[in-house]
Amino acid sequence: MIAKKNVLVLLFFFHTFSAAYAAEIKVHHLFQNKFFSHSQNSELLCATSSENYFSNEELEKVIAYYEKNNPSMRHRAVQLLTNHISQEHKDFLNEVNQSCQQADSPDLCVLEQYWQSKEAALRVLALFYDTKTIIKHNDDFDFPRFTKDHIRSFEKAVRKIPVFLRETITKAKPIRKLREFIKDLPPSKQELIIEAFPEDSETRVWLDDTHPLSLLPGTGFMGQVVAQVFNGRNSIVFTIDSFDKAKDGGIYRDIDLKYLVDFRLALIIHELAHVIDNFFFWDGKQDLYFFYRYRKISTDTRMRDYINSSKLALWPSKWFEAFEYLYEVNEGRYNGTVQEKFAELFAQYVLIPEKLKSVSPLGYAWMRDDVFQGIEYQGYEHCNKQITRHLTWWEDAIAKPLGFY
Repeated sequence: MIAKKNVLVLLFFFHTFSAAYAAEIKVHHLFQNKFFSHSQNSELLCATSSENYFSNEELEKVIAYYEKNNPSMRHRAVQLLTNHISQEHKDFLNEVNQSCQQADSPDLCVLEQYWQSKEAALRVLALFYDTKTIIKHNDDFDFPRFTKDHIRSFEKAVRKIPVFLRETITKAKPIRKLREFIKDLPPSKQELIIEAFPEDSETRVWLDDTHPLSLLPGTGFMGQVVAQVFNGRNSIVFTIDSFDKAKDGGIYRDIDLKYLVDFRLALIIHELAHVIDNFFFWDGKQDLYFFYRYRKISTDTRMRDYINSSKLALWPSKWFEAFEYLYEVNEGRYNGTVQEKFAELFAQYVLIPEKLKSVSPLGYAWMRDDVFQGIEYQGYEHCNKQITRHLTWWEDAIAKPLGFY
């Protein structure tokens, strides 16, 4: 746990970070979702990982819009986006800060060195300014890291989420007194919950006691799943190796298809649905916000009935079996666990709406009216090019010996 002194320092930091905006009337307010606009058509879905993301020039326009008349904002933002408690990160950033002092923009230089990519630095900064999304490395300095390619996929997936739902995520409340709250749970479950919380969780708490959406590399439950939202937090932890199996062009285990588009979007949207589920009804008043105890879509009596009575358009074992630990991908998980079924209904509403509507018209209508407030989508069905193909005989032959199939 972070020391009390460090918490006070962080609160002071976030106070100064936000107070500057109130002092300058001409400064554009942050987090307008103005540039990373909501995409309802199929353009982003039908793209490969090398298509349909913002160029560096577009990212620079986003950054310039928010930084206008406030030259100190970048410094505070970069501090937040590189804030870690591990000594290795601190030592590295100290060296980088020294080496960047003579750069045209020392702060952008630091962020570029942190990501080892100008594009990644620009995209992370622009996404933060416009959508209040924090993308960081794991606090373990040696842990595998996101690259600019991952951040491109995050950009596209965030754009598939309506703005009003994005805003519910960014108002999530952090968990306080966790150990006291879970003391009556079985020791094994307590251990898993504690392990799931990164040590630098408190460095993402804002003065208004909220947690912006955070996307982090890490290890899913028991290291066996692609991504996971732990205990009602609005952070998504991605297991990079598993996650990247969904990138276009890969050969997958236990499935005879190759994806020709970037199917990681489906995985991100599924996980974002869990975060939306967690905070859909949040009123901002609870001192402790923990998913075992509070109301969310999947625990609301009326909505739970809709979820249970809805059919899935595609059975998840055909949708995700290439990416998840296979014994979990079965009827018991998705029909027995309402949270998973909701996340899957949400993802299918965005990605294959016509198929969902034909298979489950009542479920589709509920998602449209109660969750998406009337917003509808064009999905993969509208792609004007092939998005999957069957493996060739050679791919099939080599996949099994290499463990991909």
